[in-house]
Amino acid sequence: MIDVVKQFLIWQGQMDLRARRADFYFDLGMTLDDKIPLFTTLRKYESRARQRKQATAPLFLHILKRMQTGSLSEALRGVAADSELIMLDAVQTSGDQALASGLKFLATTVEKIDHLKGVARKAVVYPIVMIVVFYAMLYGFSTEVVPILSSILPPEKWPFLGRVLYATATTVQKYGVYIILSFFLLIVLFLYSLPRWTSGIRRVLDKYPPWVLYRDFSGAMLIVSLSTLMRSGVSLRSSLERSLRFSSPWMSWHIREILTRLSRPNSSTFGDAFQTGVLNQYLEDRIQDAAERRNPVEAFVKIGVGSIDRLAASIEASAAKLNSGLLVICGLILGLMMAGFFGTAMELQSGISTANTPQKVK
Repeated sequence: MIDVVKQFLIWQGQMDLRARRADFYFDLGMTLDDKIPLFTTLRKYESRARQRKQATAPLFLHILKRMQTGSLSEALRGVAADSELIMLDAVQTSGDQALASGLKFLATTVEKIDHLKGVARKAVVYPIVMIVVFYAMLYGFSTEVVPILSSILPPEKWPFLGRVLYATATTVQKYGVYIILSFFLLIVLFLYSLPRWTSGIRRVLDKYPPWVLYRDFSGAMLIVSLSTLMRSGVSLRSSLERSLRFSSPWMSWHIREILTRLSRPNSSTFGDAFQTGVLNQYLEDRIQDAAERRNPVEAFVKIGVGSIDRLAASIEASAAKLNSGLLVICGLILGLMMAGFFGTAMELQSGISTANTPQKVK
């Protein structure tokens, strides 16, 4: 029971520190610039958090224990993202000065990455919320309005759009719970498959929404990670091999293919190796251009963080197209519903007027 509570407190601390990790990286870099050992700084953070009864106290103690047997990148698992762990793994082996510079560089990068994550999250959440709200409207209409109309006028006497509306309402009434549960199950399966599913079909789907959002984001994080490693003097091949340690199955699949292409004797430049579908067209072109420069490594490094802002704009544009498409579809369905409703209401009113018209006596 004690271990369960301890693990929960560590997890709670990870959530808290993850939200402000950019400041955490910057502060660590500044203390290293002042020649203060990393272990001393983390011990101070643990003591301060314990005195203030903060949620991060057990986490800092956990980090200190893991640093005694491992590295900073291993100790920060659960706090730092995979791409950040790759960067930390690169800079921590080059001495305190390189680590200080790397941590401050990482702090700036994380701020951009968090902004990019916010853009991607908004791009995914908005369509889901819109679909749920629209379905709630459809469910309320099907259970409250349609039964009243059908009790006054038999559905077989409704106009064509009215009968379509009635069939839709009947389906929602009978299977509404199963439909909404299936919808959320599909979302869970979709999110679960994003970092895991690897196949030729997935390579094709990655070109279209919503898969393209994940592809663009993950591809940009790979380039940022590689450029950071190469900035520290690590070769491209070694950077890719290091990236495998912290990569998802989907990303590992692409990295292995890139490594295979780099090994081909007829491979003219490393730009061709990255054309596996892991990057969008813009980044593929940038890397191809960098491979043809006089100093390709330096050109590759420059692509890194500078691409994040452009990618954020690209994701926003893709999200806008997806949202616009959903709005059009929802608008058409809503329009058909209203047409069916008003057509049925007019038919009902006509029937009532006919029934109330006095018959002429012959």
